[in-house]
Amino acid sequence: MTNRRRKATQVTPQIEDAGLFKSEVRNVPVQLVPVVTGNNRGDLVVKGIVSPGSEIEVVFAGRRKREAAGLIEQMKKLRAQGVRSAMNGDEAMSYPRNLRLPVQVRGTWRLRFERDASGWEVKSYQLLAAQWAFAGAEGDTVLSGWPPAGPENRLQDRSGAARSQLAAAKAAPTAPAGQVS
Repeated sequence: MTNRRRKATQVTPQIEDAGLFKSEVRNVPVQLVPVVTGNNRGDLVVKGIVSPGSEIEVVFAGRRKREAAGLIEQMKKLRAQGVRSAMNGDEAMSYPRNLRLPVQVRGTWRLRFERDASGWEVKSYQLLAAQWAFAGAEGDTVLSGWPPAGPENRLQDRSGAARSQLAAAKAAPTAPAGQVS
């Protein structure tokens, strides 16, 4: 199989964001759990809980991975605080999934299918983070990340808007001849 990825030096913010944010970007309140992993692309993947208690993965990809250092540091402090509480007899704090950091994430959803041990496809969701805000150590709000970069070509942007207007016009119900709506 051929590798179709561009070299890191050829990837601009517009190209990166066009690949990451293919659907609508929205604000999602998430409670991050200090369970941090990576994926095969070198992105940062953090477990999170969204209402009503669904577990997801929040992905900090590309240039946003470096911006997530402050968030990771805050989660390490939360984990250390949980360990101290567990040592003082609080049994519930000994489990990482009970430690949660509330974060407001602006991003887009990505659906994934993975095979489980029995061969069935299991659906899971990932939230690709563009920007995020959380309470810092002193209680101040820390905002990190960047909004998704727009297309470089304004002509391409206008043609996309024209296509969406045309699709909306086709989808609108039309009244039969002789009737006034």
